[in-house]
Amino acid sequence: GFLVEGGLAHFTSAVFDLETSHLNADFGIVLCGVIKAGDGSEPKVFRGDVIQAKEWAKGRRSNDKDLVSTIVEELTKYDIWIGHNSVKFDIPFLRTRLARWRLPPLRMNKIVDPVMLARNSLRMSYNSLDRIADFLGVNSKTTVSGDVWLRAYLDGDKEAMNYITAHCIQDVLTLEKIVEALKAYSTQLNSWGSGR
Repeated sequence: GFLVEGGLAHFTSAVFDLETSHLNADFGIVLCGVIKAGDGSEPKVFRGDVIQAKEWAKGRRSNDKDLVSTIVEELTKYDIWIGHNSVKFDIPFLRTRLARWRLPPLRMNKIVDPVMLARNSLRMSYNSLDRIADFLGVNSKTTVSGDVWLRAYLDGDKEAMNYITAHCIQDVLTLEKIVEALKAYSTQLNSWGSGR
């Protein structure tokens, strides 16, 4: 922690990941998000087909306003956000979707991004979550075929959404292990460390 007026400040942290229907937020929506607090609690899962169930049931899956709002509300409870490639993807994607729905902007926050840790401290052939996790021997990720993505966001297929959500949870659990292994290469803020 930081020293503040005679004591240590406590910082909260959370690992997070988004699954989206497209790589660009002006053409895609958030399908689901998973946030896991650094205190060891279970991951919290946010799904478009659950949070916006009425719209999804009517075949209207393009409006992710309530889902995005709910994810951001949870995320902003934490001082430090930990997300793989979140500086270049997840955070800008959320900001773009917030702007789309004229919702308040996402605040600036301390971000730990293992892509940045790997680029700054390691010499890997590739800095993907898969590659780093494989190298460290902590990979529990699943793969998702294009057909599953299409069935999830175009058809609203519950089984496909279940698989994508399980994939997102595994990404978060894998990311948590990566950060544990790489935190020594960062400036220490708390037990999670810092990616900058």
